[in-house]
Amino acid sequence: MRQPVLVRLRGNSSRDWPKKSWRVEFPDGVRFEGRQKVNLLSEWIDSSLMAEKLGYDLLAAMQVPAPRAKYVRLVINGVYQGVYLDLERVDKRFAAARPFPDTDPTIYRCGGKDCEMKTWRAPYQGAWQKKTNELEGNEDLEAFLHALNHTPEPSLEEALERQMELELYLRTMVMDALIANNVIEDSSSYLLHDRLMQRWLYVPWDLNNADARFFAKGGRVGDAPKVGHPLVGFSLIDPWVALKYHERLVQLPGRGWAPIFSNLNTRIVLHPRLRARLIALVERALDELYRPEVIGPRIDAMHALIAPHTVGDPHVVPERFAYGRVMIQEFVRQRADFVRAELERLRAPAPGLVLGAFDAAAGWVEVRNLGAAALSTQGLVLTTNLRSAMQTNVPSRLVQPGKAVRFNAAELGLTFPASGEVGLFDGRSETGMLDALYYGELSGGQRYIRSEAEPRQWEVR
Repeated sequence: MRQPVLVRLRGNSSRDWPKKSWRVEFPDGVRFEGRQKVNLLSEWIDSSLMAEKLGYDLLAAMQVPAPRAKYVRLVINGVYQGVYLDLERVDKRFAAARPFPDTDPTIYRCGGKDCEMKTWRAPYQGAWQKKTNELEGNEDLEAFLHALNHTPEPSLEEALERQMELELYLRTMVMDALIANNVIEDSSSYLLHDRLMQRWLYVPWDLNNADARFFAKGGRVGDAPKVGHPLVGFSLIDPWVALKYHERLVQLPGRGWAPIFSNLNTRIVLHPRLRARLIALVERALDELYRPEVIGPRIDAMHALIAPHTVGDPHVVPERFAYGRVMIQEFVRQRADFVRAELERLRAPAPGLVLGAFDAAAGWVEVRNLGAAALSTQGLVLTTNLRSAMQTNVPSRLVQPGKAVRFNAAELGLTFPASGEVGLFDGRSETGMLDALYYGELSGGQRYIRSEAEPRQWEVR
């Protein structure tokens, strides 16, 4: 049977790969396996052909409603193109195939160099793309992002539980941690708004930047896997954010770059209860999914499934493909050990200088010492823009253990808006965050202050 279709290249940097990725569109009224549009990913950047598929399989195992991924063989004009990943499109059909009360949810896709979940957009970033219900406004997205960024810290967990599928988002963060997914700002992931339930779902996309891959550009047979990416990537505790920022300054100057990270990931890791929930989910995944006797056979089975069909693929180097299985197996083993060690560090943040109290209306902020020895504020930065943290402005003060010092906005050269963000940084790195607070406007006379019982927990008094 012959069927005319529209075919175009898909992807961004992948358009320059020798093995192209494709979007296939069937005419109106014609469906292939119930779909009008099909995404075929070449996976050329990963010589194992398995890292991205593994990420989506982990999401499925954790019951996260993410795109389904399956391997296919592609022939164009009688010429065999090799093994591809057929990745489900996130659209109305995606929603209809899942238990959403709203059969026509509003779907947004984050723009290029974004997915930061913030309320504004930098000049180098693309706008959110509305994929359904395009004639309606974007007020729902704006309200959600405002709540995500400016809900007072003591109410954050409850607000996120009410407005989004928080548990599923945390599980997505677990997947990111296990495969060391990075460059999320280029993923063009999705937000789905169920208007009947008034809840949001984050749907991840484009997992081919994970460190679990056997990198086609420069990777060599015999290389050791790279397993050292921090546990909570794409957040303000991820040093890779600063490294990528400096790389862009050199490679693409003049675009007004700033460090790119997720405000949501950062708020979760700063919040003691949410951080504890994330840790518990990572531990569960390590115990149930990432054990060698569970995930090892899964990887071997994936390799065995596609191996016969790599024969004749003009873009597969047999030695590299064979080593890809070894590489990803070793990655999983070493990554599990690394993640367990990272969990201990995340579970008990090192004591030191933190924000102790904050009153935007009165124009002051306190720095408290949670450590056992006196610490100096010399060289530190207090900022109201967490993406601009390298201008030293904190007067030098010695802060005794258990004590705090107060700084007025004027002596810091700052003004505190009614709602916003304030961060304390070491002044040595864009990700050298000692502490930060995303805050919302409070009633007259109220301020943010650390709990006496739990110094890492914020209260409003």
